[in-house]
Amino acid sequence: MKTHINPKIITWAREKAGLTVEALAKKMRRDPNEIELWEQGKADPSYASLEKLAYNHLHVPLAVFFFPEPPKIEDPRTKLRRLPTYELDRFSPDTYEKFRLAQAYQDSLSELMREIRFRKIIFRDILPDSFTPVALAQKAREYLGISVRQQSMLNSCETAFKMWRHAIEEVGVFTFKDSFEDRFISGFGLLDEEYPIIFVNNSNSFSRQVFTLIHELSHILYGVNGVTDIDESYIDLMGPKDRQVEINCNRFAAHFLVPDDSFRDDLAYFLSAGTDSISQIVDRYSVSREVILRRLLENGAVTKEYYERMAAQWNKEYLRRERSKAGGNYYLTRLAYLGEGFARVAFENYYRGRLSRTQLATHLNMNSRHLPKIESYMRW
Repeated sequence: MKTHINPKIITWAREKAGLTVEALAKKMRRDPNEIELWEQGKADPSYASLEKLAYNHLHVPLAVFFFPEPPKIEDPRTKLRRLPTYELDRFSPDTYEKFRLAQAYQDSLSELMREIRFRKIIFRDILPDSFTPVALAQKAREYLGISVRQQSMLNSCETAFKMWRHAIEEVGVFTFKDSFEDRFISGFGLLDEEYPIIFVNNSNSFSRQVFTLIHELSHILYGVNGVTDIDESYIDLMGPKDRQVEINCNRFAAHFLVPDDSFRDDLAYFLSAGTDSISQIVDRYSVSREVILRRLLENGAVTKEYYERMAAQWNKEYLRRERSKAGGNYYLTRLAYLGEGFARVAFENYYRGRLSRTQLATHLNMNSRHLPKIESYMRW
């Protein structure tokens, strides 16, 4: 099957990986002349060979081979220079690969969104300098248009995550998911003038994913690239300005998910019923116990020592006991990872004739034979 890729991208990706033509040919068990023909545009690799190039040898998303120009993917350490070296050194190659994948998604969005516009864009309409973290949280929540009553009617943290994710994607911030090897990383946010994105670790519990989603939204509003780590000790190693940003982001997330006006009654209930009431308060908001504990600490209802002890204990529970087992629904998993917002934009480009079937499949990181099934699972 003809792939009709941009041959310049093969050269770019090969050089980015630090490989010569001969070294890549040896890895692929191919004749170097064949690789040279691909890079010269005189022959196309098969789709199977393209997948091996992308995932096994050059470590780039499949979709980039169809870009008109090589993407501008920066070294993740450059984007995350506000983090202390201690934190950056903890990240495995898999986590850095997720950052590169996220940047490739941003490049993909710049191609897919040329004729599509959002009616509302939260990171342009709300400027953080005008608000305290609490006021900013209130403003952002009002902007999304979801009331505490709507939130209290949810039946699980998984449902809550889907609700908040959909609302955030409707106002200009695309979200993606994947399973990280570094399970202590809950997710990250990457800035862009047009297409900032949030990337969430699917290995964490849904209660943690909810917090991560909102915490990374605050990073975007504050105009910083950021990471959500279950262990927050790295914050103490940051400079004063960046440390304050992280403190503000934590406060934003807690007040966004559990607003003051609503929490007053819950605080009174806690003071009368004690720690046994935490689980009931958690269920009302579909959040993690740590979020409620943050709010209790802020109101002087628990000590800092109690908060740190319980948070450390609960942090272990944010990690799912087992990774998702093979045999699940491939199509639903792909949609969960890509987000229906991104998938819908890709399909709209296909319907308008801007993408071929093969190009659509590569943007969605799947074989084209899976497209009809993916389409059938989407909510239109």
